[in-house]
Amino acid sequence: MLAADKLLLRSTVKQRTIELREKELNLFNSNFSAVATQAALLAGFSMAFLEMSVHLHALHFNPLAKALLHLFSTVCVCANIFVVSIITFVSVWGSGKALRGRDGSMSMVVEGMNKERWLIFYTFGIGLLSLLIAVACSTWLLMQREVALLATMMLLATCYALVSNAIRIFKKFELQAGEVVRFNDFLKTLPKAEEEQDEMDEEEMAIDPKQAIF
Repeated sequence: MLAADKLLLRSTVKQRTIELREKELNLFNSNFSAVATQAALLAGFSMAFLEMSVHLHALHFNPLAKALLHLFSTVCVCANIFVVSIITFVSVWGSGKALRGRDGSMSMVVEGMNKERWLIFYTFGIGLLSLLIAVACSTWLLMQREVALLATMMLLATCYALVSNAIRIFKKFELQAGEVVRFNDFLKTLPKAEEEQDEMDEEEMAIDPKQAIF
């Protein structure tokens, strides 16, 4: 009876742990989906800049500004397409392994997604900053010098504000090492059925045969 209760307790805790891990998996998929949508939108904006630059032949045409516009627009497209692709790989293959993999696959996938998010966020930030710099370059092709200088200063200030506030918000909501919930600790505290069975067999073998008669 006690052995059955232990097995029931272990299976119940394990089921609850998997349910909590599934919530984490859904959270990562939701966040990645939002980032992928924004990355695809930024890539579309960059393609619009590349198309616009083909028709620029104004009197204040600046070849350096046009070259930088092409460069940063290309970087923006590459970075955001990379983000969309990585998110697709992680979401499709990770979710598939979590649901159809062996025992413990859910935890492995969630930990893997947690590590991959840094690459995704860094690359998305590069694409976002590249887009703003491309906009600054386009001002020197479309506006007078005085207006372009003012617009460039505003865009550079926006880049600084984005980076500084991103760091500030990250530090505000960053999880410290002691704050992270480790679900595997719950399972480690529970006895394993296989180990208990082996221990019981060894105890039975160690019993004196004379005592076993009584």
